[in-house]
Amino acid sequence: MPKAILSLLAVVCSVPASATSFIDILRMTADHPSVASAQDIAGAALFDVDAEKASSNLQVSAGIGSVSYSGQPGYENNYISPHVNLSKVLYDHGRNDAAVEGREAEFQAQSMQVRAILESLNQQVLSLYSTAVTNARVVSVLDKEVAALQDLLQRVQTIATIDSGRASEVSQVSTRLSSVIASREASNTAMQQAWQQLRTLVNRPVTLTDGLPDLKKAGLLPATLDVAERALKDNPSWIVTRYRRDSASSALKVASKWNRPTWSVQLSLDSPRRNGEMEPFKAATLQVSSDLNLWDGGAGLASVKGQTRRLSSAEQDMEATLRTLKAQLGQLWVSMPLREQQIAALSQQSASALQTWRAGETQFFAGQRPLTDLISFATDYYSSLASYEEQRVQYLATQWQIVATLGKLGDLARNVQSLPASALDGAGDMDSDGLGRPVPATNNKAVEAFRQAVASGKTSSSTPLAAQTAETQRRGEESLRAWPW
Repeated sequence: MPKAILSLLAVVCSVPASATSFIDILRMTADHPSVASAQDIAGAALFDVDAEKASSNLQVSAGIGSVSYSGQPGYENNYISPHVNLSKVLYDHGRNDAAVEGREAEFQAQSMQVRAILESLNQQVLSLYSTAVTNARVVSVLDKEVAALQDLLQRVQTIATIDSGRASEVSQVSTRLSSVIASREASNTAMQQAWQQLRTLVNRPVTLTDGLPDLKKAGLLPATLDVAERALKDNPSWIVTRYRRDSASSALKVASKWNRPTWSVQLSLDSPRRNGEMEPFKAATLQVSSDLNLWDGGAGLASVKGQTRRLSSAEQDMEATLRTLKAQLGQLWVSMPLREQQIAALSQQSASALQTWRAGETQFFAGQRPLTDLISFATDYYSSLASYEEQRVQYLATQWQIVATLGKLGDLARNVQSLPASALDGAGDMDSDGLGRPVPATNNKAVEAFRQAVASGKTSSSTPLAAQTAETQRRGEESLRAWPW
């Protein structure tokens, strides 16, 4: 990484920090307060289940009452009368069972909401991390453009000392150099802001050293779009809506039993007073009753209609969530090969722009081409190189966004200890062309060799493409079975 980037990152990360991979940062989100809050809510929902179950158990109560009689010979007023009541619902037409099912569905929804919140945090981490990496690579490219323009400025200044008529060329290079420096500072600011937000999100002193790992090379992406779409039903957000639907269904069951009879038994032990003395708990009353609600003013029917609408809403919400996830997944899946093509095109463009820049440089110093052309050639080269770097990061970010759409970022962080990733020590894994100028490692020869391999139906290992595709799909399916996709 260029010294300028290291120094600026040192300012941002003023707290002592250790190098942290993207997988490590994903694990840190498990300690976020919003996750702990969701876990507490899930724990409270579990106690709600126990409370609902207990409502059908034996109920025991004790207390003190005051009893007075009028016109009943043999009974005496008792102003302090202890009593004990025991009651038990014998049959309620499934009201309690349906209520318990609803509470359990709520508990499951709250438990899955913990994962949904964690996945939401992981998606924020992915967005901020990819933004920081993109801008870091762009800054690296612009640093090299600044160095190239500074070298050109020195050479033009030397020429201007000999030929005063070319002094205006110094201003041209200086103007372009100032513009590149301004662009570099803008990208650097965006990088620092994204990284600061990320550090605040995880509340850890982490440093930016590596790019995003390539999940496709690691075999951690679904083999086909169909496999990925089937895995969408494991997404926590969709599972939450499914449990909400189950809870609404249970509430409708309870509401629909408003006019069903309830059987119960009750035993009461009272303390009557006779001949001036209280007889503690001597009077026992056993009652078995059946209550049937014949008419409640329309409240029961209204409740049924309301719960029916809530159930319909929950079902529509479940379908809408699945459609949204499918649309996101389909868009990301289609963009993968398109980004690969764009990366290959930008690689060719940068290589061609470099050749044009070299030729223009030779012609300029030979007096055969104006300075404006040379500056334009350099600008074209570094612009294409910056676009190349941006697309490389976005290509890897798309892979991770697919995993995020499946709701598996947290699972990946828990099950995979580490993944290889390119270090941010130079943009595009660039080398030198022998003159101290950067060139992309991917060139026209490599692209052409790959195209010839595809045209011939074989890969570099002489494996037919059809067989390779089947092998890739088999490995992908094995990875899916090994993973909780």
